[in-house]
Amino acid sequence: MDSRAELIRFGQKIRQVREREGISVAELAARIDVDAQKINALEAGRFDLSFDVMIALADGIGVPLFALMPDDGAKRQAT
Repeated sequence: MDSRAELIRFGQKIRQVREREGISVAELAARIDVDAQKINALEAGRFDLSFDVMIALADGIGVPLFALMPDDGAKRQAT
């Protein structure tokens, strides 16, 4: 990801999907074997993600990877 705004939007989407699925930060961290502080940093947009981490997050939440993509990004590409 190349901008702070994109990181923030992605982090917000992770939090939204995680909460919708009823998964706590601690539970997600345990599922993907990372520290809960890292999940908090990701959700706050303070940490850039590798593709592997994105896949691990989707798997840990139990959703397809595209479910973690910010909705506004698809709209921007379509215009």
